[in-house]
Amino acid sequence: MEGRTTLTRGDVALPAVLTLAGFAEAAVSDVNVPVAMAVSVAAGALLCGRRRWPVVTSVGACFLLVLQTRLGVPEDQLVAPLAMIFTACFALGRYAARFDGVVGLVLVNLMVPLSERVDLPRAQDVLWVLLLTAGPWLAGRLMGEHARRGEELARQSRQLVLEQRQLGERLVADERRRIAREMHDIIAHSISVMVVQAGAASDLLRRDPDAAERAVAEIQSAGRAALDETGRLLRLLREDGGSELDPQPAAADLPGLVEVFRSAGLDVTLVVEGSTDGLPAGVDLSVFRIVQEGLTNALKHAPGSRTVVTLHRRADGIEVDLQNAAGSAAGPPPSGRGLVGMRERVAVFGGALDAGPTEEGGYRLHARLPLPTE
Repeated sequence: MEGRTTLTRGDVALPAVLTLAGFAEAAVSDVNVPVAMAVSVAAGALLCGRRRWPVVTSVGACFLLVLQTRLGVPEDQLVAPLAMIFTACFALGRYAARFDGVVGLVLVNLMVPLSERVDLPRAQDVLWVLLLTAGPWLAGRLMGEHARRGEELARQSRQLVLEQRQLGERLVADERRRIAREMHDIIAHSISVMVVQAGAASDLLRRDPDAAERAVAEIQSAGRAALDETGRLLRLLREDGGSELDPQPAAADLPGLVEVFRSAGLDVTLVVEGSTDGLPAGVDLSVFRIVQEGLTNALKHAPGSRTVVTLHRRADGIEVDLQNAAGSAAGPPPSGRGLVGMRERVAVFGGALDAGPTEEGGYRLHARLPLPTE
């Protein structure tokens, strides 16, 4: 049963209208006016609680209306009492639990025939009573089931949205940890270079000052790179320690990566505009990973389309453009792990990434990664 702690305007409005209609009918009909009005008030008051106590309301209202006929107010002269029975039976089906609703309906149908006589009613009387009581009860039952089903679907929808949000947060966190582990190796490499060059500078300081000065310059360059990567690493909010990884790939390894995807059946072409030498280690790795993720998505979602990968080196940055030909399948879903990872990689360097279908019917991925100035 759907409980209500307080009455609302909707609970009171309909019974008030039916009570006033009963008053008006009683005033213009040749019936016992005081009895009709008293029953209308009592039945209307009961109907106000039809949402909270549907069984009590329906059985009580029908009892009062049966009592009214016994006190000299024939039911065939007034319409308002029938409307009250109709309303009570509808509330019984709409708001009562399944078993309670069936019990209430049986009680109502056993009570209504008593308004005319104690002996067995005629067939047409039985049909009329069933139409008056079972009809609205069934309509209320169907409406209640529809409302409950809608509430359940809404609850499942809210739960699904929450799970998708949590999944997206986990994907971002997992990808950030993976990037952090890779950047950890880059920083470790820079520090190793600094240690080696510092040892060399110490040995060369007296016998070859120029070589020692070059070693110190290398230490400074490696230290700046390590500081830059450390700052990005802290922004990733790394939560766990890294694990041992294979040597990190770079943009120079892209031709080999493209050959791997060609052998897997993807029609892919690589175009490199400008040199990829001298890229910062983090940018170098991210360029490779972005192309790798993009080609993986192309192979998965559009294996039969022609794919062109273009790298364009500028003075202030490097651009990665991956585009499928028209007629290819749709690109990866916006919540996919690959696209999340690419956005994280680009964002950590202050770049931008655009991904989506093209006007020609294909799919395009475009990433811009700025390069640090001297």
